[in-house]
Amino acid sequence: MKPAELIEFRGTGDLTLHDRRVLNLLYEQGGQRICDDVYHVMALADLRGTHKGGERVKDSVVRLMRTLVEVPVTGSNGKPATLRVALLSETTICDDEGDPTGEVRYALSKGLRDILKNSTVWGRIQSQVMFAFTSKYALALYELLQKRVNLSHVWTEEFEIRDFRKMLGVPDDKLLRFADLNAYCLKPALLEVNALADHGVSLEPIKRGKAVCAIKMHWWKKTRNERELAYMELQRSKVGRIPRLKGTVEKIT
Repeated sequence: MKPAELIEFRGTGDLTLHDRRVLNLLYEQGGQRICDDVYHVMALADLRGTHKGGERVKDSVVRLMRTLVEVPVTGSNGKPATLRVALLSETTICDDEGDPTGEVRYALSKGLRDILKNSTVWGRIQSQVMFAFTSKYALALYELLQKRVNLSHVWTEEFEIRDFRKMLGVPDDKLLRFADLNAYCLKPALLEVNALADHGVSLEPIKRGKAVCAIKMHWWKKTRNERELAYMELQRSKVGRIPRLKGTVEKIT
């Protein structure tokens, strides 16, 4: 279970897919004591998970420590304001990531703990689905979806394009044209989320004149057959997944 505030953070544009996975696992490890002023310990092997790529856990943890995220809040004067908070404070990491007994000792920042303590809305993030994604935008969209799927009688939500970019973690200086955002962020994310999640999602651009000013997000619960297909895809190798989902794989007879 992940609190809504942690799902909708702004300012994560510099984080990679691996960084976002590591953050989720560190948060999960804290369990019921995640809001306490204590140190948590997690095995390096568990942080790497099923991922066998070249990214180092240490690099991800350092980027998380350097990242200041933004949370929309209401100021003391009743007007919109922005709270900026660090994700992690102190950490101690085993120098040898190949050591089977290696650990990460870490603490969440006070500002983050205060946010989590007061959270009332949560989304259920499945680890198997999280590790199946090949795009950080797919993981971010999946988390936005999971925050909303249990809402009663609500199946759409509209976001200003600027806010939606920030929640997906798109860097401020990248994919500035909507055509590029759609081609390299939105469409790839939709492809993976709709193939692997228990719910379906679509993104509708809203125009003001000729410019796209907002995104309307629609979501729905998949049929039993569609959920079974998603489960089957999760059991398959990630190698060749994107061509397979696009239907561009040639079958050998």
